[in-house]
Amino acid sequence: MAPARAGTMSPARDGSARVPWRSAAAYALYAVVAAGLFLVLTFPYERLQAALVAGVARSTHARVTVESGRFLFPLGVGWRGVRFEPAGDRGRLLVPFNALTVDAVRVRLALWPLLRRTVDADIAWEAYGGRSRGTWVLRPAPGGARFALDQVGQGFELARLPFLPPGDWRGTLRLDLTCRWTNEAWWSGEGAGSAEVTGLRIDGLTAAGVPINGIEFDTIAAQVALKGGTVTVQRFAAGGALGTASGEGTVLVRMPWSESILNLTLKLSPSPGATARVPLLALAGTKGGPITVHIGGRLGRPDVTLNGTPIS
Repeated sequence: MAPARAGTMSPARDGSARVPWRSAAAYALYAVVAAGLFLVLTFPYERLQAALVAGVARSTHARVTVESGRFLFPLGVGWRGVRFEPAGDRGRLLVPFNALTVDAVRVRLALWPLLRRTVDADIAWEAYGGRSRGTWVLRPAPGGARFALDQVGQGFELARLPFLPPGDWRGTLRLDLTCRWTNEAWWSGEGAGSAEVTGLRIDGLTAAGVPINGIEFDTIAAQVALKGGTVTVQRFAAGGALGTASGEGTVLVRMPWSESILNLTLKLSPSPGATARVPLLALAGTKGGPITVHIGGRLGRPDVTLNGTPIS
């Protein structure tokens, strides 16, 4: 075999020189792994959790407690057993009942906005049989802070919701909402949303001492808009065993929540036999004709009329 000529190298000798990128890639991978381990081991998770809990408490005017929590790589927290309890009348605007419990919450933060003192978080949570996900943004502003919330949720079981009147509720709720506000006063901001209930059935209610059973609709849908303390209900529509219904109205938000003012008008076209299912409808005196339902007054004790006849 002829000897190797001068100026040449055998393949065994120049293999490493031909693929220097392999060593560089290995070093880069080691660096990424080391940086990740350093971040996980030294990240101030407890401080982040405390700051997030304090921020949520301020924006909701509620006492917030967390049963357990954990760090989520690269920058986030996961909580279980989050409980909201209203702190005074302002708190009852967001939590207008004794307590709200969220089974699980996952919050992931974007790093670059944090460096500019802005919170930009992806939030996913589970409660009352349903799930929701979306974003929450907090930006510094002259004289306070600006908030933005976008959420889409579905599968919430009416029977488990804490803010409905006593009774036997069945059905599931879907929500889609967006809201922008300043200085933690969400009711003075602007927003829009939609809600849909499927498979609704209600038994065991009482109005003016009269028991109400057999309220049943396949679907109920409505759109809402918020502006300057007024919630406008638009394009309310329902259909099912009782017939069809449509309506609109407003809610003037007040503190506490129970002092909010209702002005809602619904038009019901009952199906044959609806009065037999819900005897209360007989107070309308229409014998199967259209019924106008008006709900007005304070949210804590509303006045209800059927074709002008008061029932409460």
